[in-house]
Amino acid sequence: MVRRLVVLGSSILMIMGLITLTWSFRDLPLDERPEWMAWQMVLWPIVAFGVMEVWKLYRYRKNGFIIRVDRFRLLVHGIPSLLVATMPAGAMTIWWGSQTVLALLDFPTAKVMAALWLAYTVWSSWDVVLP
Repeated sequence: MVRRLVVLGSSILMIMGLITLTWSFRDLPLDERPEWMAWQMVLWPIVAFGVMEVWKLYRYRKNGFIIRVDRFRLLVHGIPSLLVATMPAGAMTIWWGSQTVLALLDFPTAKVMAALWLAYTVWSSWDVVLP
């Protein structure tokens, strides 16, 4: 139970960290935010970690190891980071208003950090156990 609370708390702290990192960009108009640049930076960590992780898990499975998935971590950390990384620019501003703290999650910096967060979450959610 304590482990789940720690994972949940760390997920909330990650969202707060993304907001803090993008705090200085809040006055930049929506049309001046380079979304294409953010998308390029978002995709590379996910693709790189994904290819490495799939290849590693394939080798473990081939050698007879048992692979376990931490579904709770994927749910609590993976979904928020995936949403922040893949939402179109301006979605949070439209939903919550331009003066809210959650509107800071529209900035490219938040999207890049969320992509790294997602990559690290996927990377750390797999356990390999000896048979």
